[in-house]
Amino acid sequence: MDSFKIFPFPLESADDSDLLLAQTLYRWAETELISKRLEFREDYDKLLLPAMKKLFVDVESQKMIWPEDCGGIGLNRPDVARTLVMALEQVSRADCGIGYVLAVTLTLGSSINFDYNRKEDLCRRVAPLFCDSDQLVIGSLVLPSYATDSFPEATPLFRGKALPALARYDGDNLVISGKKMRPLNSGCDASFFGVLCALEAEEEPVLILVPGDSPGFVRDEPFLKTGLAASNNSEITLNDVTVPAENVIFRGEYCLRHMLSWFYLNISAVSVGSLFAAFEIIREWGDTRVIKGKGNLFKENPLAASVMAEIGQDIMLSRLLLYQLAAMFTSPEKFSHTEGENLFIPALCVVSHITQTAEKIMNQAMELMGSAGYATEWNLERYWRDLKTIQVHLGSLELNKMELARYFYKSQNL
Repeated sequence: MDSFKIFPFPLESADDSDLLLAQTLYRWAETELISKRLEFREDYDKLLLPAMKKLFVDVESQKMIWPEDCGGIGLNRPDVARTLVMALEQVSRADCGIGYVLAVTLTLGSSINFDYNRKEDLCRRVAPLFCDSDQLVIGSLVLPSYATDSFPEATPLFRGKALPALARYDGDNLVISGKKMRPLNSGCDASFFGVLCALEAEEEPVLILVPGDSPGFVRDEPFLKTGLAASNNSEITLNDVTVPAENVIFRGEYCLRHMLSWFYLNISAVSVGSLFAAFEIIREWGDTRVIKGKGNLFKENPLAASVMAEIGQDIMLSRLLLYQLAAMFTSPEKFSHTEGENLFIPALCVVSHITQTAEKIMNQAMELMGSAGYATEWNLERYWRDLKTIQVHLGSLELNKMELARYFYKSQNL
């Protein structure tokens, strides 16, 4: 918990249960991952999968945001934003990939069961699978940025991108088709997918919950990745998959942007957690390395100290920014312009800034450590790879800038 304490955060809405959760997740990280990392590295079956099952099932993370009356822990209100942030920081300090998988799972769940947008029938059907199971249950999302060649001529465009799947009504059911779609995570083993679809006879996109065991649901072979080893991903194909019409989670761009706002908050927390790990690595380096010929510890060299100071400063500012964003979700009435589009824009600004800052910090730390910075035994390169992969999943930086330009300057043709 050392890094957790060094970098300040507001205590005003963090109660004893939040701090206890952070301590529990710290112990989980030390026991299930950090103590075993040298032996198993990034082994999915021997290290990552058992650690995820312990986190999701035994620590009950997969129950966190489901309502109590459905068997969950009951963190299904916007005022739990800081609780989720504190949890994701600790998980991601140990492993960004596991933090990322949990972040997407929480994002999908929040769209179904938060008290202001709860889908009663869907929540009661799905919650037991998360809350009463002794098996790992992962959620995933399929968004326009991650469609590959899904009906490129027939599928309507959404903000210049092809929607990944087509859906049509068939009585009380929906029939969904989409080819070779790339989920945000865990295509090989996610239990549920929120798939953004073009719905026949409707103009706005819809997000539909698709169980991974549905007839006609096909998972491809896992593909090689440079980062996020805990996300065992693959392309998926939906061959006329049929689900109940009540599996529609939401309709329209407004709801999509609200879901993305939570996703961006969660990913910001994952990134800050990875910076805790980077800080601990570079601090140990500064404490134990002696500059040859001078006899000084590395951290006592003015040039090294200057760069290390920048690293600490940027981590502190990133964490303060993260908790300020969480406060917007928790208490929007205390901020001006935080409804609708105006909540999405701060979230996009923060996640873009924090992930870019995190990349800068990782680069600085790797330069300070020389060849050890990209050596696998020091683990810093793993966090660097994970962060770069997360940036890809956030979509094009330049396209995200166009979103901001449309908001700030009312640009019409971007």
